[in-house]
Amino acid sequence: MRKLQAAITAIRLGPGAAKLPQDVQKIELRFAYKMNGGHMGARKFWREELPRLKYHNPAVAMTVHRTELAEDPSIMSIHYGPPSIAENATTSPSPSSPSSPVPDNSQATEERIEQLDMKNYTNSEILDALLKLTKAQPVEQTPDDIELLARLKREAERSAEDAKLSLEVRTREKRDRELLEQARGDL
Repeated sequence: MRKLQAAITAIRLGPGAAKLPQDVQKIELRFAYKMNGGHMGARKFWREELPRLKYHNPAVAMTVHRTELAEDPSIMSIHYGPPSIAENATTSPSPSSPSSPVPDNSQATEERIEQLDMKNYTNSEILDALLKLTKAQPVEQTPDDIELLARLKREAERSAEDAKLSLEVRTREKRDRELLEQARGDL
């Protein structure tokens, strides 16, 4: 149970735990299968940070396209949609006013795509660039989360000590068995 709790906590609180703005609709990653040629950072970002982003932003579509050639570019595309209805409601006149807000067609079809080059960058540099570009807000740790992390750390240290003691006991028992078999063989 502790391993599962540690894994879930790592997804909730590690680097990449951030809330993306409402207008981010989709994130696409494109990089090579093999990590040589500068694709290692993109691959580590996909494995380590992207699950945290998806956990905190379930409505954002996140797709990964892997290419065969290491010479291909390593690109992250961020698709922005029109501003959300909630944002429009705060800027439009109040519903009690006689004129009802009319949706602006130019604003409704507004979609832009920004790209980040991920080739030869580390996963943390890619994450920093994404957070800066999208203006995402990192998820802050609560006091309960800090307490949970401390407890998990203490349990991991205790587990390491127990494993060391168990290894000593098993080694001693194995040596005793070998000595017994050697003594029986000499008769």
